[in-house]
Amino acid sequence: ANVLFLESPAGVGFSYSNTSADYSSNGDQHTALDNYAFLVNWLERFPEYKERDFYIAGESYAGHFVPQLAHVILQNNKWPKRTITINLKGIT
Repeated sequence: ANVLFLESPAGVGFSYSNTSADYSSNGDQHTALDNYAFLVNWLERFPEYKERDFYIAGESYAGHFVPQLAHVILQNNKWPKRTITINLKGIT
């Protein structure tokens, strides 16, 4: 089993951005899109994880972020020109 911890949105906790605009243009949907972009880039960098089952978990306000990220993943998995399919199996 593998666990990947992702802290979001940018600027929360120890996370940061090199682009100051990221701190003012956040929100639940923007965070979901940022997290999806991160996951795609991460899977391109580490292709050995592409075929693995993927689950999203979170606590507290992640109750808003997790379903939105799942929705973005499912929508992008349907896109015929996608480069990565995320094998989403569940959320909690």
